Amino acid sequence: MKSRSSASTATDLHKQGQQRRQTLKTLLALGLAPATAGLLSACNKAPDSSSAAQEFWVSAQGRDASQFGLGWVQPAAGSAGQSAHAAVSGFRGHGAVQHPLRPDSVLMVSRQPGTECVEVNLLSGDITARFACQPGRHLHGHACFSADGRQLFTTESDFVSGRGKIVVRDASTYQWLGEFDSHGIGPHELKMMPDGKTLVVANGGLRTHPDSGRKILNLDTMRSSLSYLRASDGVLLDEQTLTEAKASIRHLDIAADGTVAVATQVQRAAMADNHIVAPGAVHTPGKTLQPLPAPVPLLSQFNDYMGSVAVHNGERIAGFSSPRGNLVAFWHLDRYELLGYHAFHDVCGLTVSHDQRCFVLSNSAGQLRRIDAKTLQEQPGLRLQIPAMHWDNHMISLTLNTIS
Repeated sequence: MKSRSSASTATDLHKQGQQRRQTLKTLLALGLAPATAGLLSACNKAPDSSSAAQEFWVSAQGRDASQFGLGWVQPAAGSAGQSAHAAVSGFRGHGAVQHPLRPDSVLMVSRQPGTECVEVNLLSGDITARFACQPGRHLHGHACFSADGRQLFTTESDFVSGRGKIVVRDASTYQWLGEFDSHGIGPHELKMMPDGKTLVVANGGLRTHPDSGRKILNLDTMRSSLSYLRASDGVLLDEQTLTEAKASIRHLDIAADGTVAVATQVQRAAMADNHIVAPGAVHTPGKTLQPLPAPVPLLSQFNDYMGSVAVHNGERIAGFSSPRGNLVAFWHLDRYELLGYHAFHDVCGLTVSHDQRCFVLSNSAGQLRRIDAKTLQEQPGLRLQIPAMHWDNHMISLTLNTIS
């Protein structure tokens, strides 16, 4: 297929720089430090013995078009206000992923049915690249890189056919290289398996169209699946489905041994009855998808909706967040045993800290909490509150070398 590029031109990036400067006063009024105020001088210096690895927690954030963008915080860099930064994108983001070959840069994907992605440099705060879908396509909020970092995969949908697509781009220029079927409808989150050769895709089964916003157009016929695809050409290697046909598999995370935890969003309006459905499941290689059990009152509290999932490899624990239920719950990956839960208003962002000591939780009120990975108890003394930051659905943890 002929390669076509929709990456930003130098003129586009100049205009974006002007727009970013225009938002400076807004960010300062909101109490957010623009990244250039604290870190730009550091990244202009040559690395020396004072450089140190600093942890960053990164997430889409914002409540309206004037704020939507990528936000990040350095939890150990001082007070919350001094270490919180934002880059305004002009669209609401969803998932974010660190660039493996440009580790100081993070790619943010627009929320479905958006069509844009931006790359943000965390040290300068600049949007360094912007690209859009091909005509007739929309994104589903997630992306991942190939094992060597040279290719980018995004989940997209074809407007006309409704079929899910995995689009392949050059990870350096973001030029379109090709695509293949996701082997389902409404592909959402995808990740590279530990073998570096296989993509695992959460096909949510839900058809949408930008003209209809987020309205679901196929509730009666929806079919969700967890698909394993050969990354080189999209060949379907395995497919797993849940017993409940109206449970949409949306998000996933992977343990080092290839065990996959999936979070679902049950389309109750399309169900024939009101039986309670487990909103999370685990797939162990060679087995079938195993729903995660819990007492019925707790399952009911999740309101059929899990927003994020994060796996802690050392403890073999999968954490699931439910913004509709105001809860995060934790299960053992091998025993499928409920280990604990934590109440937190509108919680959705969920990741594991770089030192592996805790799960990190975020919500739309700008709050951050830490749950000890061994005890599953919150550490209240480590709470952060950033009122001007409205964290969105997903959070990632990463480290960068900065000047101490």
